[in-house]
Amino acid sequence: MNPRRRTTASLVSVAVLVAALAASARPALAAFPGANGKIVFTSDRDGNDEIYVMNADGTAQTNLTNNPASDARPAWSPDGSKIVFTSNRDGNAEIYVMNADGSAQTNLTNNPATDTEAAWSPDGSKIVFDSSRDGNAEIYVMNADGTAQTNLTNNSATDDAAVWSPDGSRIAFASTRGGFFFDIWVMNSDGSGAPVDLTNTPAGSDVRPDWSPDGTKLTFYFGDVGHDVYVMNADGSGRTNLTNSAASDFGPVWSPDGTKIAFNSDRDGNQEIYVMNPDGSGPVRLTTISASDTFPDWGPQPAPAPAKLAFASNRDGNFEVYSMNADGSGQTRLTTNPAVDATPAFSADGTKIAFASNRTGNGDVYVMNADGSGQTRLTTNPAVDATPAFSADGTKIAFASGRTGNGDVYVMNADGSVQTRLTTSSAVDAEPTWSPDGTKIAFASGRTGNRDVYVMNADGSVQARLTTSAAVDSSPDWSADGAKIAFASRRDGNFEVYSMNADGSGQTRLTTNPASDVEPAFLATGKIAFASNRDGNLEVYSMNADGSGQTRLTTNPAADISPDAP
Repeated sequence: MNPRRRTTASLVSVAVLVAALAASARPALAAFPGANGKIVFTSDRDGNDEIYVMNADGTAQTNLTNNPASDARPAWSPDGSKIVFTSNRDGNAEIYVMNADGSAQTNLTNNPATDTEAAWSPDGSKIVFDSSRDGNAEIYVMNADGTAQTNLTNNSATDDAAVWSPDGSRIAFASTRGGFFFDIWVMNSDGSGAPVDLTNTPAGSDVRPDWSPDGTKLTFYFGDVGHDVYVMNADGSGRTNLTNSAASDFGPVWSPDGTKIAFNSDRDGNQEIYVMNPDGSGPVRLTTISASDTFPDWGPQPAPAPAKLAFASNRDGNFEVYSMNADGSGQTRLTTNPAVDATPAFSADGTKIAFASNRTGNGDVYVMNADGSGQTRLTTNPAVDATPAFSADGTKIAFASGRTGNGDVYVMNADGSVQTRLTTSSAVDAEPTWSPDGTKIAFASGRTGNRDVYVMNADGSVQARLTTSAAVDSSPDWSADGAKIAFASRRDGNFEVYSMNADGSGQTRLTTNPASDVEPAFLATGKIAFASNRDGNLEVYSMNADGSGQTRLTTNPAADISPDAP
């Protein structure tokens, strides 16, 4: 998993840099089940209503919209990647959607009537919302891209604040169809059948329902002047006051894991966001600003981004850095330089890639964003600097350099400052890779006459030999838990991938192919990526940590080498 770089001279002599070094050295959104993520809410702290997001403990409050119009009533998509909200920036209230970071804000409804109170379907493919386009507030549904806007209710009363059940079969909403006051109603999600009044309260309004993640309960708020947060069973039974406060408590939403309810309250003088246990106990204030913070929605932890691999390929005529998903899909060129760009190494958080390039005439270490932008030179030494590797915390980069006449391992800050030599052997020391805890660096060295794998403390002290084979052992890489080191070895006549315990014991052959298998790299999933010429040219493969399930990821007639993962 940890960043690393390695080369095997006999196989990757095409990688000019490495060869040179070797030679020299929602408001009413159901809490769909999931892990608790961030809370989005409305605030007028900047003078008008804007959409903000914060961590579940109230920290890192950030403005997402920053528009002079009113942006309000946000709701998370079930996967946590998008937020739907209401804005009057185009002259009247419309439904907008944006990415979770506030980018790509897009009008979905584009109707002269009032469109508001949006919420997502459990699969994220549809959005339910309120609209007055037919003369009074009705519930509509549309695709997530704004197409196919369809009326679900057709009643002379006011229907609003609709929210899908977690299983997608029902929609709860507030309506005055039973009389003057609002009640909580439920209907089939396609609008069919007769809606059922769940609360049927004779005096006072029940509004803004929100389903629990398991679909067994609904929370809502009741009142016309003062408000309290209530909970009831999904059939309307067991109605219970949770807040029972003299203040105005409203806008309740469940956390995705069902252990908390977020709401807003003026119990401390102005509307702020609070969380409490599902039985009403343990209320905790999250926002503490003099403005009004209202209508929270609790999002899920976003699904992790697809696991990525960086690799080098000469498929476009010279070696460039590419990335792909861990299954081999989405192969994308990141560098477009006529020089050699090679030996990529991801930062542990997946946001940066260090690599070596001779674009200025000799090999230097560069860094770029994971999408290829922001390419920056870090070393400016006339010698060859190559095989960079990020520390686990992303603050340091180890690399190999021939600046002292032979290859040695160096370390520098991630911005290229404070370059420090760690090894002082007369032999070539190269291919450094950090342990996951950042305390050690494994590397390959020829100090005993052939190349072996060594380990040292991160400051260069206590250098210890791990492999003692008479053949070449190289390209070490740590597993995510730090318990194993994968490496390449020619001890059985050709290069194969091996693994061993971090202390050098238990050395085990993982590949048994007559071709050459080199440059192993542990993935976060526990699998190992490697390069192999078993199909006639160098390609990137992956396998399970025990050597089973060997699968080809790239299928290009050029050479694809040096895989690396965050």
